[in-house]
Amino acid sequence: MRSRDTVSLFVDFSPVAVTDLSQGRIRRAIQTVRRLGFAEVVSLGRRHGLRKCLAFAAQNIRHVVAHRLALRWDRAHGVDTAGSIQLDSLTIATPNRQFGHECVCTSPRTFHFIMKGLPRELSDYTFIDIGAGKSRTLLLASRYGFAKAVGVEFAKELVACSRANIARFRDAEQKCRDLEVVEADAAEFAFPQAPLVIYFYNPFTRDVFDTVLDNIAASLAAAPRDCYLVYGSSSHNAIDWARPAILARGLFDEIPADPMPFFADAVRTVRYAVFRTR
Repeated sequence: MRSRDTVSLFVDFSPVAVTDLSQGRIRRAIQTVRRLGFAEVVSLGRRHGLRKCLAFAAQNIRHVVAHRLALRWDRAHGVDTAGSIQLDSLTIATPNRQFGHECVCTSPRTFHFIMKGLPRELSDYTFIDIGAGKSRTLLLASRYGFAKAVGVEFAKELVACSRANIARFRDAEQKCRDLEVVEADAAEFAFPQAPLVIYFYNPFTRDVFDTVLDNIAASLAAAPRDCYLVYGSSSHNAIDWARPAILARGLFDEIPADPMPFFADAVRTVRYAVFRTR
């Protein structure tokens, strides 16, 4: 049974306890070794092999480094966006909570790399972050001159945290000031009738994603306009089913994109794809 750490999430400037697995990773590892005993740890290492053990250790070190860099970014901008927040510690009033994934925000360097594949002139576009979490991606998008940036989030505590972050955000590079976080189930969100850049960072399973795709298709049919979809995933092999699901709608073509390099501020290297309406 994995240990779980609760931390203070600053909601409306008041701390609320939530479960954050990015905290205390080293301490939990030490506790696990003590609980199992050195002999059992050695036995497990032999059972799984040296390569898997080294990969496991490297991944945990990467988590620790990325989390510390995220905390540094937060301090520099006066916000609270870091962490791996578990949904079971949050208030979510929708049956679709069972299909949601933990709240892990896109790293700054990852997001800026993805944005290189989009047009430079974005002043007519509205940016939509589906599964906004604590709003880091929304804040990063505000550097790109969108007409508006909207985050869609179904967890009450994360919505409140995001709104507080927007109010406190300090960044000399910020161009878009019209930022909003909507408390809503993504499957019920009505897309604005403006040119769109819609961003997904593996927020939920395909059960909900198909519904959201249908809603995007219906919105574009009712009001034809330019639309980019960006889908990123670092776990669950989500890009492998998201890409064909998007292309199967017959509305989008995939844009060639460079492979994501290693970034120290990312918990995992993101696999992603960018699509544009035909």
